[in-house]
Amino acid sequence: FHPKSGYIHGLNEPNTFERMKQDDVEAMREHNVYYSFSDRAEWELAKFLCNNFNQGQITQFLKLLWMRKPLSFMNTKQLFTFMDALLVAPRWKCMPIHTDGYTTTHPVNLIWRDALEVVHHIFSNPIFANHMEYNPYEINDNGECEYGEWMSCEQASEIQNELPVGTTIMPIILTSDKTPVT
Repeated sequence: FHPKSGYIHGLNEPNTFERMKQDDVEAMREHNVYYSFSDRAEWELAKFLCNNFNQGQITQFLKLLWMRKPLSFMNTKQLFTFMDALLVAPRWKCMPIHTDGYTTTHPVNLIWRDALEVVHHIFSNPIFANHMEYNPYEINDNGECEYGEWMSCEQASEIQNELPVGTTIMPIILTSDKTPVT
């Protein structure tokens, strides 16, 4: 590991992932990623209700005799509590683009996500915890440098050398093209 990169801050305090694992529902989420909901179908129903109805309409829906299968949530307050407990990905945003002197048949829209929100989401998501590299490194095979991931290249070490002691380089690859980017 690079001698100048990353110190452990708050050594005796749990990190974000450890705090998430201490959560009361973490054990249940290991078996059902949609917990507090019973399954994906119930989560989809809850998402539909939250996106399309107000609280009064949801309450009326839950009182219908048609609702024979008991749900994990019995009222709107419990439903919204369950929804608030789920991880939420950054929302897509849309902005029309106007250019002077250039007319288009159809409006041109820039569809995007806030990069800082996306980075925050990725770094707070335990799914990615074991798939991130934070330290530049070198791989030598019989005296020859071997390159694989970006953190193994010379440029990563050179950038880390320029940073103050205790800070860590975190490469983020941003891409864009005419297809949806997530």
